[in-house]
Amino acid sequence: MFFRRSRRARLASALTSLWVLGAPAVAGAAGEKDAEAMKLHNQAMDDDYLSVEFDKAEKKLKDALKKCDKNACSKPVVGKLHIALGTVYGGGNKLQQAKAEFVLALQADPKAALIDALTTTELAQAFKEAQKEAQAAGKAPRDGGGKATKTAAGDVPHTPVAEQAVNTPVPVYVEIPDEIDASKATVRYKPFGSPKWKSLEMRRVESGFGVEIPCEDVTTTGDIRYFVILRDEAGDPVGTAGSMQAPHRVPIKNEIEQEPSLPGQEPPKRCAAKEDCPPGLPGCPEAGGKRGDKTWGSACEATEECQSGLACVNGTCEQGSDGDGGASKGAGKGKGNRNVVGVSGQLDLLLVRGTDYVCSGSDAAYACFYSGGEGRQFYGDPADLEGTNGVKGGLSLAGWRVMLSYDRQLFSDLSLLLGVRVGFAFGGSPSSQNGPNPWTDEAGNDLQNPHLQALSFLPLHAELRATYFLLGDRIVEKGGFRPYAFASPIGLAQVNASVPVDVCDRRTEEGDPVRTSSSNRCPANTRYVENLDAYQITGRNFSALGAGVVYGITQNFGVSAEMKVMLLWPTLGLVLAPTVSPVFAF
Repeated sequence: MFFRRSRRARLASALTSLWVLGAPAVAGAAGEKDAEAMKLHNQAMDDDYLSVEFDKAEKKLKDALKKCDKNACSKPVVGKLHIALGTVYGGGNKLQQAKAEFVLALQADPKAALIDALTTTELAQAFKEAQKEAQAAGKAPRDGGGKATKTAAGDVPHTPVAEQAVNTPVPVYVEIPDEIDASKATVRYKPFGSPKWKSLEMRRVESGFGVEIPCEDVTTTGDIRYFVILRDEAGDPVGTAGSMQAPHRVPIKNEIEQEPSLPGQEPPKRCAAKEDCPPGLPGCPEAGGKRGDKTWGSACEATEECQSGLACVNGTCEQGSDGDGGASKGAGKGKGNRNVVGVSGQLDLLLVRGTDYVCSGSDAAYACFYSGGEGRQFYGDPADLEGTNGVKGGLSLAGWRVMLSYDRQLFSDLSLLLGVRVGFAFGGSPSSQNGPNPWTDEAGNDLQNPHLQALSFLPLHAELRATYFLLGDRIVEKGGFRPYAFASPIGLAQVNASVPVDVCDRRTEEGDPVRTSSSNRCPANTRYVENLDAYQITGRNFSALGAGVVYGITQNFGVSAEMKVMLLWPTLGLVLAPTVSPVFAF
């Protein structure tokens, strides 16, 4: 912090000089609020910013921009204010917001430039990107009559309307050449600031096709981009007017010189302003609440300051529904829902370790049961013969479990979730129904039986989990994949799996010595016991790591698939657990 303060202090005089040099240009085309706005600007940058008090600087600059509403300031002053606000955002490492401010600065004043004394490499890159966006938004050349010339791609001649007013449907008309046999037409369009293209079917109008892009997609200034696809009766494309890479553009403005219309029709009516009309009328909000007039990319503290159809996300008006930004000041709800519930189905695949003497009672990690599922535990004395009383290592299906889950995103600008899982396991090891009988020797004397009665399997499951989503801010997004990684530092569960084992037992089930002749399977004085279930018994605590992905079916509902690696302890066991879960975000 000391370094940053001293650096700012060294640049104070350079900054002041820079703005003094710019003062004559501002004064030459002064607006009625220029002086008041620049006073706030100088206080924000010379005092607050250089003291690294970014919050105070941001507030003063936003207040200055409010004073410049309704063309109360000259364009160079508005450009300077947006450049300064972008610089403040850059100082706080909010580069996306900085770029948005630079775009607004260049739209207000194409000659707007960064503050040399306060420019960093990151800010310079953000400004370059802003220049490209601003240039793309206004690059359509104009002919002498003020109409947009045909610069978009496509094989069908088309001239878009020159401009349209905010909250007014945009007419789109394509006249069909005689050599093209088109039976239907579709317009694909993208409202300004929207990340997705939308579609409308066009209708026959005179010698072509026409349609009006509705009010709900004309709620802010900026360019609407579109292209038209013509198809024949079979549905095959026969021509285009524009393309997704080179679309036609219609500037949306607060005021226009001439109202456009489809051929032979009246100009479309302006929709009622959302802030002063009842719900239910075209262009009116679904629920009450007055909305402001700030356009896309403008600085904001609450969604109510933005035009309808925009949401206040991280201090900037961006595309989104009324509910996305909420009434909170930059709470970031527009990034998605922050609570997730689900129902999971999990398979338990235990990595069984290879070992010998699994049914001898000498290894506490193993317990053997007679097959048949009656819970009869084996307490015999297997002979040491190759190919018996041992298991080879490998994965073994231990069972499956069902769990309920709840996760909560802790911070709106960080995709980190904390949650819990609770559930019930099916499978595992059987409960032992009989305790060990004492062994006897040839004389009938009692001997110590080394076996211990196995503890009952724990079917309950509970875990704490931390999850981090990658490659996006939303947890569930329609038609999109959201990968994630997670860790469960502590959990309660048990995973026991069995492997079939054969033994030649020197004891009867009652613990007495076996007295028989040899057979082709076992030596004399032993009995052949086939297909014992040798269960590896694990500890009842675990820690886990894993990764997965959520595919969004709707904006709130999706399906997750993940792979979890569980380490059970204190009796060690390693489990691979594939899991599938429907999830609901709210």
